[in-house]
Amino acid sequence: MTVDMISLGKLPYSFKRNLLVAVTAVLVPIAAITSTQANDFSQCSHSFYGGIYPEFINNKLKNKTQALCMDGFAVMYSGVSRTPMWSAEYLDRTRLQQAKQIDREDSFHEESKLPKSMRASLSDYSGSGYDRGHLSPNGDMATRSQQYDSFSLANIAPQSPRNNRYIWRNIESATRYLAQQYGEVYTVTGVAFTDKKTKQLANRVLVPSHFFKAVYIPAINQAGVYYAPNDESERIDIISVDELADRIGIDVLPVLDSETKAQAFELPLKAGEHSETSETPVEEPDWMLLVWAIIEWILAQLKA
Repeated sequence: MTVDMISLGKLPYSFKRNLLVAVTAVLVPIAAITSTQANDFSQCSHSFYGGIYPEFINNKLKNKTQALCMDGFAVMYSGVSRTPMWSAEYLDRTRLQQAKQIDREDSFHEESKLPKSMRASLSDYSGSGYDRGHLSPNGDMATRSQQYDSFSLANIAPQSPRNNRYIWRNIESATRYLAQQYGEVYTVTGVAFTDKKTKQLANRVLVPSHFFKAVYIPAINQAGVYYAPNDESERIDIISVDELADRIGIDVLPVLDSETKAQAFELPLKAGEHSETSETPVEEPDWMLLVWAIIEWILAQLKA
């Protein structure tokens, strides 16, 4: 029996998206067999688009990493930097509406799921001059349990005060705005260490050179990345998923088709801003390219 690939490409987007979910439900358990990290993320696969988590292109970054399923988000933690490498979330209107009903309760704490030798401690940040910057923000959390987990130091990295309190706060609000506008978004927020000499807190916690937030909008099949130096400059770039991978050695959205990853969607810098292209859906890529992207990833894992 043959399959008409062209006719599949003409199917409605909603049908194709449901088909992706069904395909993923079959393929993700197979992929999990090839990776202990996939097993660790099996309880929070909903945080990742297509159920597939970010891939390390630079294998050196895998050293002393540990996957953590938190309540409401997923974290890849590094025992080398004693910070998260990235944190992934799925945001929709319902979750954000629930999050608005919860007032903030600070509860910064060490992460008990991690070995003591890998953990950051509250004393590391004391008097450092850096803020304890959330990767998955408190403002996205829909329950007290999710909020508590967001204050785990496994979800925290040293962040420049002005970057954290102004630039990054605007970015987080803009991301929530996109979720309200389009119904849902997937985000991967992380840190990069690109400077030749890396600063440390208490000779233990590494200070990132940059913060990033990748945003994928399924409704229009577009993605972009906020990328900012971890300093007081208030500078921020909007780059593509591919360019981020070139800069930091991580493919944060491996399921996306090559065209979507190569183009940088014009993300808003503040909630309520509209770009010229934000209301115009782009032509959808051929459906089979997306299916083959998943299959090729699994085959690569089997060969590894």
